[in-house]
Amino acid sequence: MKKEVMGDQPIQIVDRRPEFWTVYPWQRQILRLDQQVPLRFPANDLLWSLVDLYFIHVHPFLPLLHRPTFIRAVSDQLHIQDHGFGSVVLCVCAIASRFSQDPRNYPEGITSENSLGWPWYQQVSQVEAVDVEPPTLYQLQHCCLSAIYLKGTSMFHSTWGVIGLGIRFAQEMGVHRKQKGQLMTVQSELWRRAFWVLLGLDVLVSINFGRPRATTDDDFDLEPPIECDDEYWENENPAQAFIQPPGVPSTTSFFICYAKLLEIAGLGHRMLFSARKLHIWKKIVAGGSNWEHKVVTELNSALNQWMSCIPEHLKWDPNREDGLFHRQSCILYCFYYWTQIQIHKQFIPRSNEPSMLKFPSLAICANASRSVIRVLEVIERLKFEILPNFTSPVYVAAIVLLMNVWRNKYSLIPQDTSKDMDDVRHSLKATANYEKK
Repeated sequence: MKKEVMGDQPIQIVDRRPEFWTVYPWQRQILRLDQQVPLRFPANDLLWSLVDLYFIHVHPFLPLLHRPTFIRAVSDQLHIQDHGFGSVVLCVCAIASRFSQDPRNYPEGITSENSLGWPWYQQVSQVEAVDVEPPTLYQLQHCCLSAIYLKGTSMFHSTWGVIGLGIRFAQEMGVHRKQKGQLMTVQSELWRRAFWVLLGLDVLVSINFGRPRATTDDDFDLEPPIECDDEYWENENPAQAFIQPPGVPSTTSFFICYAKLLEIAGLGHRMLFSARKLHIWKKIVAGGSNWEHKVVTELNSALNQWMSCIPEHLKWDPNREDGLFHRQSCILYCFYYWTQIQIHKQFIPRSNEPSMLKFPSLAICANASRSVIRVLEVIERLKFEILPNFTSPVYVAAIVLLMNVWRNKYSLIPQDTSKDMDDVRHSLKATANYEKK
């Protein structure tokens, strides 16, 4: 598109910046399975500091663990006795290192912030795919945490395989199916959480890479995680366990809304971008003709329904008092606009062509991108440091706005695009803030 707009003018070719695409020597120093040695954990003060940072910065957005039981297990030094749990603890430490200022989180002799957490992660970076024993909950959690950590490294391409392996582990254990008639326990809910975290990661990474997902909505019927905060899972009276007190908004509501949103994005990815474009669906359900328009209409309807079901404490209010619910709302709405873009981006017309659908896809994507930048401004005002996993909408918004600027050059009635260029620069500046980590 840029070439179409600029014609024969020379276009600057920007090479990949090697510091973000290189596998570093210290990343190659991974302990092989036949070289297993006792795990080395952070010093006690650093360990507890990293655990706290994880549950402050990561857990409210990707609630994989159960804080009370995790804290008890670490206090009882289960990580010293059980290699599986020890691997989970080291992954937690690796992810939390990105929010820590402690120099002990660097590999020996390395001061690059890209390496934060590697001393902990390199010990457990391999996930065993072949094992005589059935997969354990710790292996599943290990897959989730590995993908979260690797997404912020130059080895991010590994996430796709790790997520796929985790989903296979879950399917082998039947976690993807409804658990009928079984009493809910902390363990059963942790299995369920792990599967839903993997599903969300699968959608995000597959869309980002333009690759097939490891599983689809047709393959599972597991209920969403329970909308109940960690502190209410356990109760001396079993009848009172897993019950959120009336009138107390749940911090887990965010993840349930986020998971449902990614289901819509995943459905769009499958319907609109799969290699065979779901030929059977096209012929039987959509009647064959104009099927893309019908798909987009259904996806838009699903998005509208999703929006109407957002709990009150997560609805967008830029002036809301700073707090966890405000921060969760920021991420939720960023991904709402990102999902809008995923649905419509394929139908953005080329520079000198009319719209491909009855929908004004470019205008919809551009407006969604501007909304992402407005949410970003609130995130910056809150000094809210987000996980690398959640930065995709900012990048996508910048690309769409650039396309809008270039497309505008062909418009019969050109508009002032200086504000869009300001938003692009804002996106680049915000993204640059995450370079080091």
